[in-house]
Amino acid sequence: MRRIVLIINILALTLCMGSCAKQGMPSGGPKDVTPPKTRATQPENKTLSFAEKSFYVEFDEYVVLKDADNNILVSPPMKNKPEYKTKGHGIQVKINDTLQPNTTYLFQFKNAIADLNEGNLLPSFEYVFSTGDVIDSLSLHGRVLDAQQQIPRKETVTVMLYDASKKNQLQIVSDSDSVASPEPLYVTRCDSTGRFKFNYIRDGVYYVVAVEDGDKNLQVGKSEAVAFSNSHYTATPMNATDSTGKSDIALNIFEPDVSVQRITGSGFVKQGMITVSTLKPMQQPVVNAGTEKTFCHLNNGRDTLTIWTLNEKCDSLRFVVSDPSGLQDTLKLRLPTRKKGQVVQSDSKSADISLNYKQLPYFDTLRIVSKIPLDTAKCLTDSVVSILQLKDSSLARCGVTLDSSLMAMALPYPFKQGEKYLIRVEKDVFHDIYGNANDSLQSEVSVTSAEQYGKIIINVQSDSLMAETPLIVELLDGKGNVKATEKCNGNAKITFKNLLPDKYRVRVIADENNNGKWDTGDYSKGRQPERVIYMKKTIDLRANWDFEEKMIIE
Repeated sequence: MRRIVLIINILALTLCMGSCAKQGMPSGGPKDVTPPKTRATQPENKTLSFAEKSFYVEFDEYVVLKDADNNILVSPPMKNKPEYKTKGHGIQVKINDTLQPNTTYLFQFKNAIADLNEGNLLPSFEYVFSTGDVIDSLSLHGRVLDAQQQIPRKETVTVMLYDASKKNQLQIVSDSDSVASPEPLYVTRCDSTGRFKFNYIRDGVYYVVAVEDGDKNLQVGKSEAVAFSNSHYTATPMNATDSTGKSDIALNIFEPDVSVQRITGSGFVKQGMITVSTLKPMQQPVVNAGTEKTFCHLNNGRDTLTIWTLNEKCDSLRFVVSDPSGLQDTLKLRLPTRKKGQVVQSDSKSADISLNYKQLPYFDTLRIVSKIPLDTAKCLTDSVVSILQLKDSSLARCGVTLDSSLMAMALPYPFKQGEKYLIRVEKDVFHDIYGNANDSLQSEVSVTSAEQYGKIIINVQSDSLMAETPLIVELLDGKGNVKATEKCNGNAKITFKNLLPDKYRVRVIADENNNGKWDTGDYSKGRQPERVIYMKKTIDLRANWDFEEKMIIE
């Protein structure tokens, strides 16, 4: 008997240990990444003679709504917005407007629905019905790209269709306007690639406008980015395909130029030194300070003007600054009073000069630059710089040439490629407008060689329609910065040389008004932005390479 009890106890202990070994949380399987699927609609999708005040869309799981007012688009738009709420496994939509007779209505759910547990978005779902006996079945589609960059906008772009006969009634609106443009017949939104499509529209001729509709009022605001076409479009069957893309409506969206040139900032930097900043680049600014003599310098971006007065201790000034860009303003500035206990660093009493390059491109000029305008009458220019070639210890002396900015002096010396030099400037040879003389300067400079650079040759070929259009050919580096610019008309061979290895792109601006820059459009005047064409190929340029490519402008 004891033996039987012992066997039973051993078996029980074994079962207990096996049970303990299997304890733990179940794996749960792979993560759900599938968006909700439509199970049914009530009334059914594409119902005719629709007379309900609501409809219901059922899904295969519990769902949530994501910003329904902005992510659900209704065409034609309704004056009174529908109400949206979740109910069971679906979405209940209540219609608060009077439906138009014999009209096809389309509800576009764009990223408005997600499953409850994982948040998987349903990218798009369309519910359509007709208050008449037919469902309109035509379509229009296209793409909206940034006018200058030729890429899709990151911001949400709304696209609107109008009856072409009402084009002249459309206008730009602002907060103070009491009369708005007619409401669009149909509304849709661009996807992440800039593409849009109008489905279930009726036969007709349409005018199309796209806008970054920040205030969601389906109007073109004064400062809102906008795109429009000067053409009218006829709808085509929804199931029609065009692999060439030629039937796409191509729209270029642009920022309107509503700003007026003005001063955005001004003030004393220190005694005798003032800066003036402007909203737009200046062209040729002029400063009139009466009897006070001034010296001016415009920065590379042309939006900041530095002004020095001949009186180094000047702490208040009244002056007029004007510029052809539309600037005309009178300024009265005063240096702020120093706070009690504030320590003011004393200005150096020597002219602050330096070299513009430590590594001099073989094709460029070495310059001595000053932080304060120089006094031409007191600066020595002949044989004031000694140049020691480190390789063979040969020594030469060189003069300098002061440029019109009064803040740089060129060294016209034949530096050799690939060599290193020691540059010395003697003490007290340059004087700034305040009479401060320079300290001695000594700096090592290395010169690059031609083999470190490459060359890009672009053969521009224009068709007959573009043959007489002035073109601006720009070379962009890997960060999108303009590295070089050339102008031409029609067919031309453009050479960009002395380029460091990088990935380059080429773009061409059709400079219709021949002002040397890209100009934005004007919706109120029906003027499109100047056309921009990018070469499809990205050029991966290497050192000591020549790259030649053809670019056709159509």
